[in-house]
Amino acid sequence: MATTVSAAVTPSSSLATNSTTSTSSSVLTTTSSSGGATTHTIEYQIGCPPSMVDDGSLDYFKAHGFTVVNLVVPDNGTYQTELNKIKSLGMKPIIDVEVVIWNAGQLQSTPITSFGSYFQSLKDAGWEYVASEGGRSGDLAYMAQFFKGYVNYNCDQCGLWGSTWTTPPYKDPFTVTNSWESYYTSEWPYIQNGSMQAAALGKQNGILAGVWEYSGSVDYNPILTNSKNGGTPSYKSMLDWSYANGIGFNHFQVWCGLNSQGLSRYKALGFEQVVADLQTYYPPTSSTSVSGWGAWSNLGGVLASGTGPAVCAQDANSLDVFVAGADNALWWRHYQSGSGWSGWESLGGVLTSSPAAASSTSGKIDVFVRGADAALYQREYSNGGWQSWTSLGGIIYPRTGPAASSWGSGRLDVFVEGMDLALWHQGYASGGWSGWESLGGVLTSSPAAASSTSGKIDVFVRGADAALYQREYNSG
Repeated sequence: MATTVSAAVTPSSSLATNSTTSTSSSVLTTTSSSGGATTHTIEYQIGCPPSMVDDGSLDYFKAHGFTVVNLVVPDNGTYQTELNKIKSLGMKPIIDVEVVIWNAGQLQSTPITSFGSYFQSLKDAGWEYVASEGGRSGDLAYMAQFFKGYVNYNCDQCGLWGSTWTTPPYKDPFTVTNSWESYYTSEWPYIQNGSMQAAALGKQNGILAGVWEYSGSVDYNPILTNSKNGGTPSYKSMLDWSYANGIGFNHFQVWCGLNSQGLSRYKALGFEQVVADLQTYYPPTSSTSVSGWGAWSNLGGVLASGTGPAVCAQDANSLDVFVAGADNALWWRHYQSGSGWSGWESLGGVLTSSPAAASSTSGKIDVFVRGADAALYQREYSNGGWQSWTSLGGIIYPRTGPAASSWGSGRLDVFVEGMDLALWHQGYASGGWSGWESLGGVLTSSPAAASSTSGKIDVFVRGADAALYQREYNSG
């Protein structure tokens, strides 16, 4: 490292010149195994009336890997008792208000603003996510004033194709998840089309299965029938397709609607075995806990072997995450409260490490990587766009990557393991970089760094004895 301070390494041409941004996500496509169990865990969700929460049915689903409850409500009550029970079980609550605000179109002429006091009462009770199937154009923009996100129940004829919506709900910025109603085989091509469009916008997608079947000689749920007798499409083949095509359905919801006998119907229709078989290939996510942690969410992508992500926050309402993709380029996704995750975007480059990222102020990001020539490279986001790659020189130890932190606007600090195994540092202030300085030590890992307040940095490393070591910068 020290020898390169006076003689900067020539930047790798492939890294230094590859600044073209691409929206293709081909190298971040996840795939599902065609045989045996896959590693793709998904959420198992139950859609049920309040009575199924009150009578203990929820305990059955909790014990069988279900972690999310879509509470289907018949009136404009706040259902505080049910909300508390759902949370006490460590399950994620979502309130389905379709009957109250839409009721299969019977309330179509009632303006969405008429439900403002109802939405406020739900927000005050602690409901954060809302779900529905039908509605008017403008509904979601209005509900966004009260809730964190919208779960969209959708099929080929339910507000998706030929609708009067300005922005179809499956694409709307307020929509965080599409739960595709999966009853009729004729709907499957529409679900494929819609979910691909939604996934390209960073929306999560999954399957909704109804707890009903034959009425007389008519099968009203042929996809359930296929799932029991080996036909196609089945729930499993739909999930397989989603992972083979880079969408990655993240949930399977069993929807009982307002049927208070939902659990007995679930068992009578053979869902116990259907779900058990499905969980062999798509295991359930871990339950949320009462300590406040949510369930795991699959953000897709295929990361380069041996690398991990970097994340930073520009403000309280956004996140930016970076990874080395399977093509060894830098890939980026942005999360914005109210809009959800963007799609994957390539920022180019040739990475030979995990990235590091820091945001010194809203609207500005700096991301750092080990390049193909082992030097440190930086790429900056400012003024609404990404700037070109810049080499900061140095020789970073193989199989390690940088760490970065910022204690305020106009200040950055970056740390690496040098070829002498010591910790090396560069600081950025007053519009320029300080140059490399050694902070000593004997590292056996990439470093990590954070700043808790202006003028203070803490950096952490794995030492020669495998213990965790810390070094602090404070008061100059």
